[in-house]
Amino acid sequence: MPDFRSFAPELCPEKDQIALTPFESHHLVTTNRAREDDTVVLFDGAGIECEAILKIANRRRAILTAARYRKVERSCLQITLAIALIKGKTFDTILRQTAELGVSCIQPLITERTQVQVKNSSAKREKWTQHLIEGCKQSGNPWLPNLTETAGLEDYLENANLESSVVASLEDNSTPWKDLSISKSTTLFIGPEGDFTRSEYDSLEKKGAQAVSLGPYVLKSETAVVAAISQLSQYLRLDNR
Repeated sequence: MPDFRSFAPELCPEKDQIALTPFESHHLVTTNRAREDDTVVLFDGAGIECEAILKIANRRRAILTAARYRKVERSCLQITLAIALIKGKTFDTILRQTAELGVSCIQPLITERTQVQVKNSSAKREKWTQHLIEGCKQSGNPWLPNLTETAGLEDYLENANLESSVVASLEDNSTPWKDLSISKSTTLFIGPEGDFTRSEYDSLEKKGAQAVSLGPYVLKSETAVVAAISQLSQYLRLDNR
């Protein structure tokens, strides 16, 4: 498999020549040191991949020639991660990890204990999307997770369809994984630093979210995300064979 991957959102099987954006060109040619005649896998984030040959290794406008297109079917397991915003670069790390793990949708949440303010939502969204793209490049995931607008937890719960959902819980009333009743399309809630409040847990439970434990220890947010997605993915695969 080629070592180079680049994001090309407007891939089309009718296109024989593809020009990368300045950002992707710089990343491919300068950062990754791809050279002319190297093979690069392009992906559009919607399941289309193209094996292409780098013809012009320009760091501002790399040009590639398409060799072979393919369509990658989306997994039948669809996980929406509804996660409270976390301060600093931790949330950026989490976004890359979720893309690597194949999450289908990210729902950022504002909760009672959230310590982050989103002042420029469009700029923040652009930055977050870039981290998701980087996660897809790293892992080979051809499907870019859908990033939805940040919402307050109560507003999200009022409007969301949560027929199948779980919440990573530090409470004592968690449900064993083997006893969960969930489908291939499931929402996973992860709380902020300091966890959800008791009233927020009550709201989640009223909407049908089943509390699950990630183990006997208190995990940092980024650790909890990886542990929860990994356990949920494994459970859904085993339960739906």
